[in-house]
Amino acid sequence: MPEITAQTEGAIRILTISNEPKRNAFEGTMAADFLGHLNDADGDAAVRVVVVTGAGDIAFSSGHDLNEIASGAHAATNLGEAPFLRPRDMTKPVIAAVNGHCYAAALILALSCDLRVASVNATFGSPGARLGMLPEGGQIGRLPRLMSSARALELMLTANPLPADEAYRTGFVNRLAGQGEALQEALVLARAIAKNAPSVVAAIKAGVILGEREGIDAAGAYEATVARRLEKAADAREGVSAFLEKRAPVFRGGA
Repeated sequence: MPEITAQTEGAIRILTISNEPKRNAFEGTMAADFLGHLNDADGDAAVRVVVVTGAGDIAFSSGHDLNEIASGAHAATNLGEAPFLRPRDMTKPVIAAVNGHCYAAALILALSCDLRVASVNATFGSPGARLGMLPEGGQIGRLPRLMSSARALELMLTANPLPADEAYRTGFVNRLAGQGEALQEALVLARAIAKNAPSVVAAIKAGVILGEREGIDAAGAYEATVARRLEKAADAREGVSAFLEKRAPVFRGGA
């Protein structure tokens, strides 16, 4: 049954795109359900990191079901690419555990996530030019920032897939994992993040995005303002106390 499943490990919410017969393509209500799960995770104070992956070890996702695009069913939902862009606007970091093929809307999703872990058998594809469709969802504007501009351009112009090892060398992928191990490697990364002050983690994400959108001067002004506020907050008091007392901090994200 095509579905999005959710499970929680400590402070980490794991969302799995499950439609293996179609390489985890989004069909039916899957995109809307996925957006709902992301919204739930972002609104849950107990969740500090979200990890998104695909079922099995062949595909992360092949994107939208092309049959639904051809029939007009996809357009009828009025969702557009909102579910795949949502990680970018979340306050919490989102990690893509790319366990195989990652094409089209799934590439938009991986691009919108804050960090990417890929298995060695993963491939990234932007097939728009081959389908007569413009690559969107940040592919033209943001993808060249996350790998070389020339490599991003080649990926989109040729519509040829980018192997995981090359994606790692370009900096698009943060970590490489063995086949079937992308989720576990992503969880190692997620646990390291979840140990840190959630207020600061959220502020770092927001500041980096602000810098990308408005430039280095805006990011500098953000640092100066937000740093003064956070150094007076509960997370800072707990962090300093824990360091002096030689114990692990217990962050709660309070003011």
